[in-house]
Amino acid sequence: MLKKIALLAACAVFGPVGIGNAQVNNPGTLVFLWTDGIQSLDPAYIGNTPSTYASLNMYNRLLGYDGSNISEFVPSIASKVPSLENGLIETGEDGSVRYTFPIREGIYAHKVGLKGVDGKIEWRYYDELNEEERGRIEPGYGEITAEDVRYSFMRAILQGESWMANAVTEMVTAGTYPNIRAWATALAGVENFDDLDEAGLVAVHDALAEKITVEDGKLVLTLEKSFPATLGVIALPYATSVIDREWAVDHGAWPGTADSWVEFHKPDLGESALFEQANGSGPFMLEEWDQGEKRLVMKRFEGYMDGPAQLERVVLRSVPEWTTRRLQLEAGDADVVATPVEFLKEMKTRPGIKVREGLQNIFGRSLFFMWPVQADGNPAIGSGKLDGAGIPPDFFGDIDVRKGFNYAQNYQLLLEQVNLGNTVQLRGPTVRGLMGYRDDSPVYSFDPEKAEEHFRKAFDGKLWDVGFEMTAYMTEGTQLANAALSVLQQNLARINPKFRLKIQALPWATISDQIYTNNNPSLPMAYMGWGPDYSDPGGPLGAATYYLASTGLVAGFSGEGYRELMRKEFDGLLAEAWALNDPDKRRPIYERLQEMSHEYATTQFLWEDYTHVVSRDWVDGYVHNMMLYGAWDFYKVTKSE
Repeated sequence: MLKKIALLAACAVFGPVGIGNAQVNNPGTLVFLWTDGIQSLDPAYIGNTPSTYASLNMYNRLLGYDGSNISEFVPSIASKVPSLENGLIETGEDGSVRYTFPIREGIYAHKVGLKGVDGKIEWRYYDELNEEERGRIEPGYGEITAEDVRYSFMRAILQGESWMANAVTEMVTAGTYPNIRAWATALAGVENFDDLDEAGLVAVHDALAEKITVEDGKLVLTLEKSFPATLGVIALPYATSVIDREWAVDHGAWPGTADSWVEFHKPDLGESALFEQANGSGPFMLEEWDQGEKRLVMKRFEGYMDGPAQLERVVLRSVPEWTTRRLQLEAGDADVVATPVEFLKEMKTRPGIKVREGLQNIFGRSLFFMWPVQADGNPAIGSGKLDGAGIPPDFFGDIDVRKGFNYAQNYQLLLEQVNLGNTVQLRGPTVRGLMGYRDDSPVYSFDPEKAEEHFRKAFDGKLWDVGFEMTAYMTEGTQLANAALSVLQQNLARINPKFRLKIQALPWATISDQIYTNNNPSLPMAYMGWGPDYSDPGGPLGAATYYLASTGLVAGFSGEGYRELMRKEFDGLLAEAWALNDPDKRRPIYERLQEMSHEYATTQFLWEDYTHVVSRDWVDGYVHNMMLYGAWDFYKVTKSE
């Protein structure tokens, strides 16, 4: 999953700087300053947003997103988007689903192979070849075909390094296996992956090869049962990015043989054959990756299948200090810079600077209830009893406690005064744009009288009489989290002075350790935000499943009591929706699940997360697609006077 934790950057105070007369420097080059770094250039290895910038722009996939739409797709390497209507999605009588992807012709990688007089292949940049040389490109060496797509998928799955490679495995096995290791051990009938013999390794390779095939030049995926998020997984710029097979093998990647894949399984970061080299068919190609300087330079690919990009080059550079980023932006030496949220208001007043605020993300921010928590020596729950000096381990197992907490929060204050009107109240696991979202679904509002009503019912009335003391946790430096918890803290005390909520800030690593401890967490309540891995709300990595399944991400850290509630009330509906291919039949089920998250007060859903972009006003063409978690597709970006 992609974890999104809002961190407050270090503050500084600046005097006014004259920038109105700054000129466009290097008109063909976009300079992008951020605080992140590239993990790897191997799209089968990566699983984080910063590395997405490279894979998204240097590689193509079968499908792409339709602009900002996260659930609609457009052809890319595939010439058509499969659907039931066009016959490229077929369902079998046994419940299997078959996806057929016709492949566009004439798509070339950045480097192609020409055979020399000695019979050896020489890899040359496609852009540097004349027409006669292009006519001598060795068949298969640089022209993207269905075989390259098949190799790319299989290589990513068998390498098994990133969470996105595992997501592709879940897609191909229709959710049966979370990764290639689980699939291999199940097929071989052994308990541990290290116990696999050569026959076992070959067996899982062959099983995978049967699901990803090439027929008449088309790529065909055959799933044993429905996996409605298939197209969404294929459009993500990670493990389904397409690599030229011949080039990859020639440069040390998996040779494609059944018995050798384990030698390339889970390599160390720098040991991946494609760690620092790339040969995609995307609109930009690798010119330089200086790991010491944390600088990536991508050059325009003139032979791109949809025509050349507007920009000649893109320079991504990590500059940790906000002062430096700001000064370079104001001087025109940088075009886009990562900007701490507390400086947005000031930056909007600066001439020549463009600020885009309130750009929706695909996940929300919430206060998560956890029960039961560990009892022994747990300072978060005080005495561990309902005696006014603590809370019992199963405190949030009482639905009236959860509802009381939800009615005690002032959501409108948080939206208007803390988030400055940049977002909307979160209505449950799914956000705007996801199936199951309705703008009229029920939400909690600040209602002290209803809060008191539920608190008086909790624990058969004892809670109201004795009160409680507990600690809630947030990540250090998270200003918005502090605001949400402080407002709740004050309101609880006003509702009943015996209600004492403490707030403690911890490093994220500490919070993570505390919520993943011995099956039950230590923290009774924490502020976090979690995003799904594709736009479909169902399946193992969808938003509804993340929050509302007994096997979902949230259940994994929220305790056995939370998991039992999910098993009893939510799992059945999730399974029913996931088994259907027809969106019109699935949608009402996800809408009902969204309502149920309110009825059972599973979480204190606060607001939809959002982001912003700060650039020079000569930069245009950025399309915000929230499924990309802020990564830029530079193909249509322009820089002009």
